[in-house]
Amino acid sequence: MEDLKMEQKIDLDLRTILVIVMVITSLSVIFQNLLMQTALIFVSIILLLLINPGKKKFTRIMHRLKNILKIVLTLMVFQILFRQEGEIFWQWKIIKITSSGLNYGIISSLRFFLIIIISGLLIDISFDKYLLALRGWKISYEISFIIASVIHFIPLFSKQFRLSMEALSLREININDLPLRKRPKAYLSLLFPIIARAMQTVKYRAISMELRGFRLFPDRTYLYKKKLRWFDYCIQFGIILSFGLILCFYYLV
Repeated sequence: MEDLKMEQKIDLDLRTILVIVMVITSLSVIFQNLLMQTALIFVSIILLLLINPGKKKFTRIMHRLKNILKIVLTLMVFQILFRQEGEIFWQWKIIKITSSGLNYGIISSLRFFLIIIISGLLIDISFDKYLLALRGWKISYEISFIIASVIHFIPLFSKQFRLSMEALSLREININDLPLRKRPKAYLSLLFPIIARAMQTVKYRAISMELRGFRLFPDRTYLYKKKLRWFDYCIQFGIILSFGLILCFYYLV
């Protein structure tokens, strides 16, 4: 009950949340500096606390951050070692750690963490809500279906992968116990069936929409049609205005 009450504090339209996510990720790509990446992560955490404050959501986000930590650290090491520009902080033979490599390595790592955190705003949003939100922006049914399917494919793939790993653990098979050279082959043997099952789910979803008369008429009716409220308009306007002002200040001042 507490989670339910917390989740009802701020009930934003999905279009407003999508605008927030697009602006934050755009700023993360445009600005290649440590201060902006740190500020965006801080803002994303605050938004997550205000918009999606459920314990299950935070648990899933922390689990994702934990899973991606090794990949992020590996990429950071490669960025640090292979970028040779800038002031040299440390050198051993041909291996150098420079200011440019360190800067790019930290910024890239923070950007990965930002994407995981900000994606928490889109967790547990149903497929139908995505379709309604995209149609509210006058995007065609076909494009709306493709975008919604792509957004839902990643959680679907993650779920199928987790189920496959659980099935292996029930048979007392642990991939982490295999020799390092055999692990890629083991993961590949899991990858293709998982992708096939995920694609099959998307296929059945498309068939169900066809059976409901998808694109049978030029337009369709809705039992529920969510409209933007005044605070959705205010937040979207404020976010877009802030985005424009930040860009103007950065490029003109």
